[in-house]
Amino acid sequence: MIRINPACPLLAKNIQDTIVNKISFPKLLPVVLVIVAGSLILPSINNEQTAFAESNTEPTILVSDTLKKNPLAMKIIAEMESQKLKYKQLSEGKLPEIPLTKKQIEIEKNKKISEEILQEDLKSMEKKYLDFTPKNAFEKFISKLNSTYHGIFWDQFDYLNAKVQLALAAKNQVLENGGSLYEAQQEYFKYASMPRLEMISYIQELNIKYGFADSQIQSNFDANGKLPRFEDDKDAPCYGCENKVTTPSNNIDIDPKAEIKILQEKLSNLRQEFLNSNDIEEKKFLVNSLNDTVKKIQKLTYL
Repeated sequence: MIRINPACPLLAKNIQDTIVNKISFPKLLPVVLVIVAGSLILPSINNEQTAFAESNTEPTILVSDTLKKNPLAMKIIAEMESQKLKYKQLSEGKLPEIPLTKKQIEIEKNKKISEEILQEDLKSMEKKYLDFTPKNAFEKFISKLNSTYHGIFWDQFDYLNAKVQLALAAKNQVLENGGSLYEAQQEYFKYASMPRLEMISYIQELNIKYGFADSQIQSNFDANGKLPRFEDDKDAPCYGCENKVTTPSNNIDIDPKAEIKILQEKLSNLRQEFLNSNDIEEKKFLVNSLNDTVKKIQKLTYL
């Protein structure tokens, strides 16, 4: 605080002019606004108390009679209580739904109509291209063949289709869990692919199942579908002979590998379990077991 000697009126006037010039109106404006706002919401001098009460739906405001006469103060207090109530409801998960405007209602109505039209178009497209679905297209193909072979063809289709459906489900799982498109594609290839050795084994199994091949003759072929080769013709067995007569030899290729035969039987059982299962995770496990078994057979074949 600056004290001015009353005995020097001229000096006092100069100092006051200096203070007024240095403190401009823009600098004083924020201070003035704070003082005004405080005066609006402070209790009156008669010590009447201001109180607030809240409900679960609408804020109930109890104020002094003096503040009730001040519209601006009441507006500020009402807004403060409204925000407090919204915050409380939001934290408790009880925030009431905001009613839609006429424009929003119209938008939602149009969305519903568009969705209905889309579904109708999709159904119409399904009917139009019904003959081109995988199963119907394949049925059209085998209808031109002798009915004797329908069974073996359908078994092949069902097995490959089951692998593709599993691959699609696995791909979608990766995408739903936030995986990249590359990771999803790799998962698809993993379950949709069919190793050559497994394909040969399955075709061999189906040929025997439908009577197109003899199990005894098929046992002469190796895992790659080839007959063993011999340097000396004397070591070669007589394929198809009722009484096979062969010259004993130390050639390990003449004797069938018992372990390969066991693995091929395991391969057949795993395929059947795969076709009978409806659980995605179980199917994945079975496919992985199939691939591991194929690798073991390949390893033994090239010993």
